[in-house]
Parts: sequence; structure tokens; C-alpha cells
Amino acid sequence: MIRNYLIIAWRNLYKHKLHSLIHIVGLSTGVAACLLIFLFVRYELTYDQHNEHCERIARITTTLHTPESDNLSLATTPYPLADALLREYPEVENVVRLETSPATVTYKNELITEAGFYQADQSIFSIFSFSVIAGAEKDALTKPNQLVITERIAKKYFGSAEEAVGNVLVSGQQPLHVTAVVADLPANSDIRIEGLLSANFSEVTSWMEDDFPVYTFVLFNEKLDLRGFEQKVQRLAKQYVQPELDEMGAVDYHARFLVESLADVHFSKGKLLDTPKGNKQFNYVFSVLALVILVIALLNYINLATAKASERGKEVGIRKVAGARPLELVRQFVIESFLLIGVAWAVAIGLMLLSIPYVNLLLGTQLSFHWQDHAVFLAGTFIATTFFTSLYPAFALAGYRPVDVLKGNRKISLKGISLRKGTVVVQFAAAIVLTIGTLVVHQQVQYIANANQAFNTNQVVSIRVPTDDVDRSNVNGFYEALCQLPAVQSITSGNGVQGEDVALATTLASNNGEQRHLFCNYFFIDADFIPFFQVQLLEGRNLSDSLPTDREAAFLVNEAFVHAMGWSNASAIGQPVEGFDRKGKVVGVVENFFYKSMHNLVEPLAMIYHTGAPWFISVKISPSNLPKVKLLWQRLFPDKVFDYTFLDEAYAAQYRKDTVTMYLFSCFTALAILIACLGLYGLVSMMTARRTKEIGIRKVLGASVRGIVSLLSKDFVMLVLVAVATACPIAWWAMDKWLENFAYRIDIQWWMFAAAGVAAVVITLLTVCGQAVRAATANPVECLRDE
Repeated sequence: MIRNYLIIAWRNLYKHKLHSLIHIVGLSTGVAACLLIFLFVRYELTYDQHNEHCERIARITTTLHTPESDNLSLATTPYPLADALLREYPEVENVVRLETSPATVTYKNELITEAGFYQADQSIFSIFSFSVIAGAEKDALTKPNQLVITERIAKKYFGSAEEAVGNVLVSGQQPLHVTAVVADLPANSDIRIEGLLSANFSEVTSWMEDDFPVYTFVLFNEKLDLRGFEQKVQRLAKQYVQPELDEMGAVDYHARFLVESLADVHFSKGKLLDTPKGNKQFNYVFSVLALVILVIALLNYINLATAKASERGKEVGIRKVAGARPLELVRQFVIESFLLIGVAWAVAIGLMLLSIPYVNLLLGTQLSFHWQDHAVFLAGTFIATTFFTSLYPAFALAGYRPVDVLKGNRKISLKGISLRKGTVVVQFAAAIVLTIGTLVVHQQVQYIANANQAFNTNQVVSIRVPTDDVDRSNVNGFYEALCQLPAVQSITSGNGVQGEDVALATTLASNNGEQRHLFCNYFFIDADFIPFFQVQLLEGRNLSDSLPTDREAAFLVNEAFVHAMGWSNASAIGQPVEGFDRKGKVVGVVENFFYKSMHNLVEPLAMIYHTGAPWFISVKISPSNLPKVKLLWQRLFPDKVFDYTFLDEAYAAQYRKDTVTMYLFSCFTALAILIACLGLYGLVSMMTARRTKEIGIRKVLGASVRGIVSLLSKDFVMLVLVAVATACPIAWWAMDKWLENFAYRIDIQWWMFAAAGVAAVVITLLTVCGQAVRAATANPVECLRDE
């Protein structure tokens, strides 16, 4: 019997090719989008879950409270914290410290920077899970200059893991002995480790040395209440950190240690010196989009299936007369749906596999699909989609009365029509919400792109210069050589231009006799900085090379600094200021410019003259002339990597996720509109089929084609207008919530809703009119010959 059902189902698919194609395209694209989003969300939510003890691992971070209650959050901690935790808390099984230590590897007369190298304790192997390929993890990091590398690094420099063990890797003229090779860590690891260097952090006894330089991870004996443990470790901050702060003169400063589970580390926010983080809101938006697209696809399938049901009424009637029971008919139609949905799922999985490389390129991920990992989800989703999409059409068909059907007296249920109209409203409402969202995201991204006109980074290359004592003597020579290079249009030097290198310090100033302690950012600049970046000077003057006092006593501040101090721009000039071991006066006020992400308010900024060798040299130069700068670099710094950044690209990278959001909104909007139009096409087919005789009679009585098209289109336009009215408040609420992530944002304009509504109506008319014109131009004799 089932074989017979499958044969009939296949014949129906083959007979109604266009109808079957619409079914498969609509459902497969919706399911493929849902599967891709599932892979991404699962990838994000399983960061670091490959570690065997992940539920017992936590990270310790530091918060520094300043006199005016400004909190400075750091992802790092002092060196001695790990030893104190292991010594004084019995619930702690082990602790590991990691410190970033990028290596400059000499290989075949080339210098290669490996950013994923970290100094680490030997205990890292008992806390995190590593798969050793060659060598042994025991005592792998117990002696100086020992190195554990990943399989990728081993193949890159030695050809294989076996060849690497016992060999030497030269970094900065320092030989590093490879003791073990471990498998590459999964892509969704928060700390991207490529190499581990041995370190003896316990030699350091000062809690304030190097300003909290290490990441500290704790392995507990059992799963603990982290909030309770967090309260317990505050004793260490009071007992060890506070005395050193007091000794330094920072009496009003207080440190606090925070504890976060390993599962939360990837989504940790607002901490300096942290690794790149994910965004939970991004995952929520993606999940909602997946659900919306899948619901639209399923409603579309139900709509098309019920619209097509009227053509099989006589078949159902004959089967019932021949003795078929309703449940047998339901089973037949469910099996038919199962076949069609199965084909759609097969196409969807194919589309997903083809799309994975492009999604990885777009999102910067390494998504992969393995049947064994996703079998339960696939089976559950397939069964659920088959169940929900096939039962209603099957019962609707099986419920036809044979007498009415065979006499041609079957009436379309008002309830069924209302349901189908409701699905169209839901589909178009979802599509309109996505359309409005796309417009809002696009306008916000454009606003961001054009907002930082006060800080011109166009064709600016920022070069990181060496900081070691040996090469520092050549930095000034490099600067002078660049000044003589004809390809260099202008030049400036200093520290802080790249956002992650901005210095922080407390600045002392007064307002109406009241002394203030303002925690602010510092740039170290020269007199060329202001004209180089075309920063607007609002009051006062720029730093000057001709005034020797400017090198030690002149401060430029931004509007945010002035506002925080309670001054006006004019009154700020001449105010005494103290910060970074300098005492002087404010000589100029500059317009606020975005040196960090626009997701946050512009922070107070002080700019002072750099008196030592700079960390960065910035030049305006055409990209085609960059090799000339590189040749100059190699002549002066032959053993250093030419490390440079195009500043416009660096600042744009802060908004990459917003750009990706815009692109994804556009893709999902197009997909939702496509599927909604397929559902509308099904409803139009059903309505025109039901009203064929009515249209024939109207034509015989003199109705024009235009009048009939207007008659058939009017109802559908009304449905879309209802969808517009439903979608607008939902879209406004959702996008207003999204815009709250930005300190500087656009206002949601009325024209965005109008544009989405007009687009929906136009698309509806284009979809409906084709069917309506075909029905209106049909020969009425064909539909009335039996009357």
C-alpha cells in the first residue's frame, strides 16, 4: 500500500511540475537558511566547550575603582594572584597564567610574526584539554626557552609534527626548543593558542608590576557558586593589592577581582586587554531570523497545499465512494507530503553545504557540518516540519464529502479562506519587518561611515616601530628618512592613534576650586598630529615645536574632557592640569572625534607632546608606494617585521559586525519576500480557480479586463495593507532596541515605513496581476460550456 502511495505521490509531483517546483524552492530555501543559522549559533554558544573540565573552569579578571567611581575593567590580573589562589583556597585544584608573547620567527631569511604565542605555566595541560600528537606534555614547559606548538605551526616550519619535536625555532635571535606538538585547537576557542612558551611567573612577587599582565584561569575541585567564591577572593585584593596602591600614592584607588565561568568568557564585555569577543544579541537576532524564515516557509507550504486541494476533490470523492476510509486518505496525503518535503530537505542540505564556505568568509568563522554531530537536530526538525505542514492539508482533503464533490457543489470553507489569508498577512508582515530593519541598519552603517569626518584617516598608514633598546636608536633615523621620501605626503609620530594602544591615567584638575580626579585617555603626539588628521581646533592653539615648554607643560583636550570637568571651551584655556607625571596648562580644545567605536560615547582625551621615541609613525601615502617604505624599513630594521596598518581599515573593522548585520538583513529580507510571494501566488491560484465561472459570467455581461483585474487584486492589496499596519510597530520596537547599542545613532524616519509598505504593495501587484490578467483574458466559453 505504501508503495502505491509513493507511486501516486511521485506521479503528482511530476504532473504538476510548476506547483512542485514552487513547493520545493520555498521550503528548501527556508530550511537551508534555518540550518545555516543553527550552525552559526551552535558554533558561538559552544566556545571552549571542547575542554573536558569546562564546567569547573573560571577566569579571574580585575576591576580598578578610581576616586570618582570610574571603573576600569581589565581581562587580566597580577602575576602573584595565581600562587595566592592555589595556596589559600582549598577549593582551587589548579591555576594557570597566560601572557601574550607574539613571536617574530626567522624562517628562510624571512621574518614572520606569530601572534598566537603565549607564555604559560606547566599547569595549563591539567586545566585545558590538549591532544598531544608528538612529544609529551609532562614537563613540556618546566625549563627556560621550551616551546609547545600546534600541528599547523609544526607543518609550517618543520614539515611534520614528528620532525618538530627536539628541533629549534628561532624567535628574535632566541632559540626555542620544541618539546611537544598538540593538535590545532577548535576554531571556537576564545584564546587562539598557536604556541606555548615556558615561563616562571612565580619569580614576580609585586602585585602591581607591569599593570596586571596575565590572564588567570582557575580549575575548581567541583562546580562552585562563582558569586560566592568572588566574594571570598576580595580579601586578596585588600590584603595584597591595596597596600601597594597606597604605597604608590593611589590611596583612593581600589581593586576588585571578578570571577566568570569559562562558558561566559567569549561573551564578556567592556574589558581592556581582552581577546575578540562574541555578541549574544547577535545570536538572539540570528535565532529569531531563523524562526521567522522557517515559519514563513512552512506557512507558504500549507498555503500552497490547501490552495491546490480543490483540484483533487474528485479524486478524494471517488476514493471514498470506492471504500477508502478518512484515515487511509490522511495517510496517503501525509506520505505524499513526506516525499515532497524529503526532496525539499535534500535540496536544503545541499544548499547549506554549498553556502558554508561563503558564510565562513562573511562571518569570519569556521563552520562545518558533520552528520554525527547534528543528526538529532536534523531528525527532530525534519519530523516537526513534516508533521506540522502535512497534517492540516491532509485532513482538509480527507474531509471532503464525496456527494458534494462529485456533483460539483463543494463550497470553499470560509474558515479555510480566512486561514490562508491569515498566513499571507503573517508572511508579508514578517517580510515588511525585515525590510524596515534592512533600511534602518543600512542608514546606521552609512551614518557611522560618514560620522568621523573630524578625524581623517584616508590613505593613512600607521607603522609600529621597534621598542627594544637596540633598535630604538634607529627610529629617529627612520622618521627622518620618511620625511625625505617624495611618496610621503605628510607624517606624524606618537602613541595612541590605534585604539588598542591608548594609554589611561588619572588627570588632576579643578573646577571652581574643587579638585577633580578624572580617569581619561592619553595620546602622545607631535605638533603635526592636528593638521595631519585634520582635527578641528575649537579654542586656543596647537602644540608648537618653537615653544620648549610645550614638550613638558602643554595639554590639548577634547570636548568630552571639557564637559567632564564642568568647563566651557573658552574657560578651559589656561586651566592647570596634572597627569602622566606632567604639570602644565590646557593650551587648546579640539572637536570630539571617534578614536574608539561609536557604540560608546566619546571619552575624555588629553593629548601631550611625546618626548621619547614614539611607538607609531603615521604617514599619508598611496598604497602603491608602500613598497618604498618597506625597503627603507628593511634597511634600518633587518631583523624586525614591517608591521603596519591602514587606519581607515582598522577603524572600519570596529563596525564589521554591523556591516555583516546589514548584509544578512538584506539577504533574509529578499528570502522572506520570495517565499511570501510564492505563498501569495498559491492563494491567487486558489481564488482565481474558485471564481472562474464568476469571471466568465462577468465577461459575458460586459466586464472589462481592467475591471476584473482590479476586482481580483483589491482583496490581496488589502491583506498587504493589514500586514503593513501589523509590521510597522513591531519593526519600530525591534530596531529601536538594536539602535540602543550605539551611543550615536540615527532617528527612525517615517519614510522607512512608507518605503517598505509601498514596496510590499508593488510586489503584491506584480505577483497578483499576472494571474489576474490570465484569468480575465480567458475565453468565458471554456468555463461556462457545462452550464
